Amino acid sequence: MDSLYLLLSSLVPDKTPLWGGLVTPVLLPALHTPPLVLYYGKAGIYIGASLFLLALLALLFSVFERIKNNRMLQQEEQFLSDIFAKVTHEIRTPLTVILGLSKQLKDQKNLSNGNLSTYLNAIERQGKSLSELVNQLLDIANLQSSDKTVEWKTGNIVAFVEMISETFRIYAGQKEIELSFFCTENETETDFVPDWLQKILYNLLSNAIKFSDEGSRIQLIMERDKKERDTLVIKVIDQGKGIPKETLLHIFDLFYKYPQTGKEISAGNGIGLALVKQLTEALGGTIRVESEVGRGSTFTVKLPLRRNEKQLYAHWTPEKSPLLPLITSTPGETAQEPPSSDLSENDPRTAILLAEDNKDIAIYIRSLFPQEHYHIIHARNGEKAWDIANTLIPDIVITDVIMPKKSGIELCREIKSSPLLNHIPVIIVSAKNSESDLLEGLKSGADSYVRKPFYPEELQLLVENLLETRQLLKEKYCRSVLKEEKTEPDNKTNINSEFLRHATDIIYREMKNPDFTPGKLARELAISVSQLNKKLNAITGYPSSTYILQVKINHAKKIFNTQEKTIGEVAAECGIYDVNYFSRVFKKYTGITPTQFKRQPLI
Repeated sequence: MDSLYLLLSSLVPDKTPLWGGLVTPVLLPALHTPPLVLYYGKAGIYIGASLFLLALLALLFSVFERIKNNRMLQQEEQFLSDIFAKVTHEIRTPLTVILGLSKQLKDQKNLSNGNLSTYLNAIERQGKSLSELVNQLLDIANLQSSDKTVEWKTGNIVAFVEMISETFRIYAGQKEIELSFFCTENETETDFVPDWLQKILYNLLSNAIKFSDEGSRIQLIMERDKKERDTLVIKVIDQGKGIPKETLLHIFDLFYKYPQTGKEISAGNGIGLALVKQLTEALGGTIRVESEVGRGSTFTVKLPLRRNEKQLYAHWTPEKSPLLPLITSTPGETAQEPPSSDLSENDPRTAILLAEDNKDIAIYIRSLFPQEHYHIIHARNGEKAWDIANTLIPDIVITDVIMPKKSGIELCREIKSSPLLNHIPVIIVSAKNSESDLLEGLKSGADSYVRKPFYPEELQLLVENLLETRQLLKEKYCRSVLKEEKTEPDNKTNINSEFLRHATDIIYREMKNPDFTPGKLARELAISVSQLNKKLNAITGYPSSTYILQVKINHAKKIFNTQEKTIGEVAAECGIYDVNYFSRVFKKYTGITPTQFKRQPLI
């Protein structure tokens, strides 16, 4: 403060008496400032400094409030933008199935009754999914609207909850899950909104059944709170997969989908639990969840028995209760099982690995590729797709982005970084269709990124074009390795050429070994014979045994062109000690006998 005093004192005229710090009023000359009375002296300086600081703080506060308001507006706009993006993402998947399969029904004239039923069921499931999504969004919107009339009732809530549990007991029984209801009282009069409470229990019980295994139990318990007797406690306890701790904080967030850890089922749309929380709070209650992975979850809803002691509501009776919505399986949950992952090495069809957790989407994509030309291998999560890819080595991969256990982006990165699989084209098909999503997909190594909903011809042409390009690359790889042609540097070409050169170097090293087999080559490369055959066939168009002979014959041609050796000597140099067999193989791959080849003039 003393330094501030010195600074302000330096601005005071020299002739002005300070009088030992006493306050003296002085009128400043009109040439310099408007008429103003200033108080000099040390006390006056402190007052002036304080006023200056207060004015500065007020200005800073005003600026801060304006910045804060602008940030709040930006955050609100960003929140609305995120909600809109997530809603459109949820709509795109059912639209893809409905529009795509509808077109297939019109275009495919000779459709079998089995496929017709499968397509129609998929369309119906996705239509119901779309309807449920819209209804849940409307429920959330209505909760935010003060104009919405809420029908509060007073009645026996035990009877109401028991009716709902009976409906779900039938549904759970179909999945061999035991659902039991227990209440400490036969009758409990309370104020509640039947429609809201029904939706809360509908979401909690359907989730419990969805995430539980066959033979497990689900308990619906209702009792008064032991400490607060005017509070009702409803618990839904399951023995399902459980929820990881890191996701419990976000479980009630709108559009949040927690990762699945076992049972292959649809994850839902991320709205149900957010709606449950808002409905519970609108009833004046609270909800919490306790869960342990592998042991199950407990959702606890606490509701006040009375909303307003002074207000009376219409009485609820079972006869006038709203009907519970028809309980249907999650879209894709009961769909016809897409094709198995069995694939024969001698199958001439193009093998497509389809990584998609929604079975209806898998059915639709399968319908685009005729069975006589394509073999579809379906994986319902990224981790399973990765295992299948390493085992079967498909010709092409089509993958969704959002999947359990491993995302499509992660799957694509791993495929493109694997020496065994990096030759496989990858197409990402996703409802995430922003520019940043597209760029992320392409950066992961995807050969193409298709946004849902898409035209069926778009995906069909992409697959055909990528396979044609792969065929051209096969010829290029063979020329670059067998004929040692120089090629322009290209990352994908270099990666596959490196694998081919490594395999070829091993063959040259063992050239004179008559016991060298594809099995020994596979061991040298640390892969199985099946993987070796599929990899070489994908790169060169030849299985391993044929490729080994190709390299041997190519080596023989070089010896014939550069050295004066007999056919028997050249055959021995190639590890073939049966001259007749050598001659037959030589003619098979070159079209002429070794003798005829030797007589040809060098080019």
